[in-house]
Amino acid sequence: MLFTNLIAIDNMKRILILCLFSFSIIVQSCRKEQILQEPQKTNGADNSVAQSFSVNNVLQSNMVIQRGKPFRVWGKSAANDVVTVKASWNAGTYSATTDADGNWIVSIPSSAANKNPQTITCSVTGQTTITLNNILIGDVWVCSGQSNMVMPMDRVDNPDSVFGGFYGVQNYQAEIAAANFPEIRVMTMNADFKSNPLQSLSYKTNWITCSPTTAGKFSALGYYFAKKIDSVLHVPVGIIVSAVGATSCEAWTSKEAIQGDAVLNSYYYGKNFSCQLYNGMIYPLRNLSVKGFLWDQGENNRGDDPVSNYTLLNIAMLKNWRTTFNQGDLPFYFVQMTPLFAGEGGRAFDYALFREAQANVRSLVNTGMAVGIDVPETFVIHYTYKQPVADRLARLALHYTYNIAAAKANGPSYTSFSQNGNIVTITFDNAAGLYSNGSLEQFFYVAGADQKFWKATAVISGTTITLTVPTKVTQVFAVRYLFTNHAVGNIYNGDGLPMEPFRTDNY
Repeated sequence: MLFTNLIAIDNMKRILILCLFSFSIIVQSCRKEQILQEPQKTNGADNSVAQSFSVNNVLQSNMVIQRGKPFRVWGKSAANDVVTVKASWNAGTYSATTDADGNWIVSIPSSAANKNPQTITCSVTGQTTITLNNILIGDVWVCSGQSNMVMPMDRVDNPDSVFGGFYGVQNYQAEIAAANFPEIRVMTMNADFKSNPLQSLSYKTNWITCSPTTAGKFSALGYYFAKKIDSVLHVPVGIIVSAVGATSCEAWTSKEAIQGDAVLNSYYYGKNFSCQLYNGMIYPLRNLSVKGFLWDQGENNRGDDPVSNYTLLNIAMLKNWRTTFNQGDLPFYFVQMTPLFAGEGGRAFDYALFREAQANVRSLVNTGMAVGIDVPETFVIHYTYKQPVADRLARLALHYTYNIAAAKANGPSYTSFSQNGNIVTITFDNAAGLYSNGSLEQFFYVAGADQKFWKATAVISGTTITLTVPTKVTQVFAVRYLFTNHAVGNIYNGDGLPMEPFRTDNY
């Protein structure tokens, strides 16, 4: 079981957070609004203005390029220039003539993975040759979302935030000190809100090789995911971190995708910087060949009403990305929101409803969800247990994208229930080796025809769970498990994967 060592939260901290939580949400929202409005002041021209000769700034030394797919090299030069490109791993010479606007693009045929450093040279007669060095060939994953995807390995204190910044991952000092993985490369993009799609990034970025001196600033989810993939496949892994804290899904979705659906257009367009991060941080990557997408986002959309709008939006966003990259149904693996205390009363189940909306995104082909319901940090929005969650993302990729059957990817999920007298038996998929590391009673509820829920005593019985029905309920019409904001799950299958929250009703 992945969470045997739970965080011991200091009692005074619990009380302080509990007292300030509602206030903190308001303050944090105000701070986020200030942060997110600032880029609008510089939301000006695309910086991809033609120079004498240039390679697009997405392409850098130290990068990983995608194996098994053509590698496109593109940039700017004077109109009608002939650009020549040579790659050290390929004997050919490739060329293109720039169009009237000075754009050029060359496609190098696909190659197998290669751990040996490679070079790319790009030249135009009379211009300085551009050389990219230390290139590896492997798999490239785009990691996007909000602050839990941004959260670095290292601790980052922020006294101006009521949330205290980022706490660092579990055992972050030891993990960073041991992070000597030269085949892992990371490009972290800057927040860039733009009104129109950019042809190239509006700033210079770099690909960074993973080492103890650099890993502390890497996305923790991206780092652990890459580490797992590299340890199993032994191929270079490139991680592109295109994520911004406190952002909504609509900001990552194109104008065409939102306006193309009446519900999305009415509810999302023109709100929360809709389309602007797609324009500045997704569209400029479109010519890169990639393996797939990772996504950790949702806190900013949990109040969507109805919450089913988020399912429509996230699916539209993914279809939009797949169209933009034009590489078929690229895999999309996402994190289901972890437990978070956010007040009770009328909003006691809003987060549970949002998790359900996330789970429904799996109706789209080639998607998968990493369940994080067992993360034991209900008062921490930036959860520190990134390694187990990233491990579940990697399992999804290994099982479904890399076709490794031994990499089990799914925890127990509800299939049906039946009643015999005062006993209800629940059956599940992926339930071999079912076990719990604590009491089950706080997690299961049943309701009769009156739709009132009562706690039920639960017992694991092989691959099923049996509930003793309270005397107040004669016939069970509905069963719920962990269907609340911040209850922490403790039921796993033999592969150590947690049971998904579920409900059998639609009340």
